Amino acid sequence: MESELRLLLSEREWSWSLVGAGYLGVTILIRQWIFQSVIRETKAIDAAVYSAVRALYLRKSGPGWALFFISFLLVVTFWVASGAGRTDFKLVFLLSCALLFFYLMSIVLHLKAFLKALLAVLRQKIGVDREF
Repeated sequence: MESELRLLLSEREWSWSLVGAGYLGVTILIRQWIFQSVIRETKAIDAAVYSAVRALYLRKSGPGWALFFISFLLVVTFWVASGAGRTDFKLVFLLSCALLFFYLMSIVLHLKAFLKALLAVLRQKIGVDREF
């Protein structure tokens, strides 16, 4: 186990993919934890409502996924740069702040897209013609 960790830390040219996969796994779990209650409550309303909300959400969630991808690129950039010895406090601080900003904004944009989709479907169900 120790030799695998040493190999992972020393071979940054290819180990970025493992770090990136770990980042994706952890952040998808966090996203699922945040969305879990909202999705459960939407499913409890009606299966047809959830299906319509999900379809509309998938069309509106592009900006959230774009910011999520940017945060992924920042993690990979930091991993590769730290292996090349180009890390100083300023770079670590800037990358950490940017990573946190883009990840949190991606969560906000995903929630916004889901809530807009939910409101659009509910508006359609009750017959309101007002656009959000």
